[in-house]
Amino acid sequence: MDNKSDEALDLPAGFRFHPTDDEIITCYLINKVLNISFSAIAIGEADLNKCEPWDLPKRAKMGEKDWYFFCQRDRKYPTGTRTNRATESGYWKATGKDREIYKGKSNQLIGMKKTLVFYKGRAPRGEKTNWVMHEFRLDGKLATCNLPKDAKVPF
Repeated sequence: MDNKSDEALDLPAGFRFHPTDDEIITCYLINKVLNISFSAIAIGEADLNKCEPWDLPKRAKMGEKDWYFFCQRDRKYPTGTRTNRATESGYWKATGKDREIYKGKSNQLIGMKKTLVFYKGRAPRGEKTNWVMHEFRLDGKLATCNLPKDAKVPF
């Protein structure tokens, strides 16, 4: 599906979508977690296990160098907690350590940011590419395991 042709975006001249890390968590991700039908004008949806990185730009709603997507984490094993990050032609490998994301001046931990690099082929002999992805997840009091079913988050 080509989202660019499906939706005509009526945005002001010079509009750029460049949210901060805490805005991604507090304005978009928490709303998506609490309401699966939530959508954002600048954020598409993609299954990153069925999409190669070079196919993502045409699935994006907007952006030239950076694209934003909601996606469900796929489990490597049905009963496990490990995340499946493989595609047909390669895999996403975590690099560095996860960064903590805090809410503005309150300094409350709200999420984590993981950096991943795409490798062509299969581990451990994959060939590193220039494709980089940042994965955001809720953490702290906003971690999905801490949210009651009828949670109403105050921002």
